[in-house]
Amino acid sequence: MWMAAAVWLSGACATSDRARDAAFVRDARECEEDADTQLKTAGQSDPSIRLLFFQSCMTLRGWPSQ
Repeated sequence: MWMAAAVWLSGACATSDRARDAAFVRDARECEEDADTQLKTAGQSDPSIRLLFFQSCMTLRGWPSQ
């Protein structure tokens, strides 16, 4: 019985991890597009500014920055 519970819990955790990973990738893509749009609007092409826009967007969405 405990094995079934352990398997079920590990499956639930894996599903949760996959959902979290999918949300992270979706947010990262959207933030990347937003950063590109912000740079284009500002007439800039500096990669460090792009990174700052990206990090700000991800932080505002609740993802911790590294």
